[in-house]
Amino acid sequence: MSYPLKIVSEPAQILKDLDYYSTRVPDEGTPAMTQSVFSLLYARLGDQTKAYKFFLEAFQPNLLPPFNVIAETKGGTNPYFATGAGGVLQAVLMGFGGLEITDDGIKQFQSVLPKHWEKLVLKGIGPDKKTYTIKNN
Repeated sequence: MSYPLKIVSEPAQILKDLDYYSTRVPDEGTPAMTQSVFSLLYARLGDQTKAYKFFLEAFQPNLLPPFNVIAETKGGTNPYFATGAGGVLQAVLMGFGGLEITDDGIKQFQSVLPKHWEKLVLKGIGPDKKTYTIKNN
């Protein structure tokens, strides 16, 4: 309800929902995109540690050899899960990068990077091919 619909938009309620649901996601059988949304929302709320934790959980357990494509679930065997990969991409762009698609175009809002990332530069974004940068303090 918080992303992308923004039906729930109050930060305290988003955090309450995240803290509730993130502890109830099973270790097995969960689509990769679940953790991507957790990562995105924690980044927007300013929690570097949880944002990065869920970012890694969104893809690392789902990587399939020999090319490390993303399976739908941890330990899954399907050849490629495009929406899972899209979720990871959204965690980077909309979460860590703070980008938002608005009625007035693409805007960048406050977000945080993982502590060990120096900066994130997003190039060629939107019809104007803009560059967006976020730096760690």
